[in-house]
Amino acid sequence: MPRFFSVDSIQQNATVALDARIAQHVRVLRLREGDAIVLFDGSGGETPATITQIGKRDVLATTSEHVAIEREMLRGVTLYASLIANDRFDWLVQKATELGVAVIQPIYTERSQRIPGDVDKRAEHWRGVAIAACEQCGRNQIPKIYPPVSLNEASDALASLADQSLILLDADGSTGKSLSATTTSSAVFIGPEGGFSGSELALLRKRCDHRLRLGPTVLRAETAAIAALVWLGSLQ
Repeated sequence: MPRFFSVDSIQQNATVALDARIAQHVRVLRLREGDAIVLFDGSGGETPATITQIGKRDVLATTSEHVAIEREMLRGVTLYASLIANDRFDWLVQKATELGVAVIQPIYTERSQRIPGDVDKRAEHWRGVAIAACEQCGRNQIPKIYPPVSLNEASDALASLADQSLILLDADGSTGKSLSATTTSSAVFIGPEGGFSGSELALLRKRCDHRLRLGPTVLRAETAAIAALVWLGSLQ
C-alpha cells in the first residue's frame, strides 16, 4: 500500500486535501479514487486513508482512525558520518534510515569531502532522502539530519552524551563483544575515504568507550556505516 509523508498534521476521520507533493506522487503512481493509502506526519504512528477525489489541482482523501504503530530500533543510534561524495552520502542516508538510525550528524574531517554551497540546503536535501526512505520502509519517525560540523565540534558535544555508548569504527579495535545489549542508545563515528588522520584517531580513541572492528577487510565509508547499524540492530 502506498505510504506518504504529510507536511501537515493529519486529522483522523476527516476529509483532507493532500499537500502538493503527495498529490504529485498520486498522479505519477496513477492511483485512482477509491484506492487505499497510508499517511504519516512524523509525529508518531500512521493514518490509513482512501482517495476520494483527484482533481486538476487538488487531491482529497478521507482518513480513518490513527494507528499508534512504530517500527523503530529499540536502541537509538546517532551516526557521526564523515562526508563522502554526494551520491554516496545520499545512499548512506537512505540505507541508514531504512535500518532505523535516529540521528545523522555529517562531519568534516581532514580527509573528507567538502560541500560547495549552502550546507543548510544540503541538510534539507538529505532530509528529503530520509523521508522517501521512510515512505518505502514503513518507518513513521523521520531521523534528524543536521548540517555538517567539524570533528572537533562533534567531539566537544560528546560531553552531553553521558547516557550513550560511544563507538569508534577502528581497524585496530575489538569485535565489540563488550558492548552491552541493554544499552539504550549509541553514537557511532565513521571515518572518510582514507580513514581518520592520526590526530583524529587519537582524539576519538580518548573520547569513545568502544573501538569496533567490523572485519578483516577495508570497508568503504558507507558500507561501514551500514554494517555498524546492522550489528547494533542485532543486539536488540
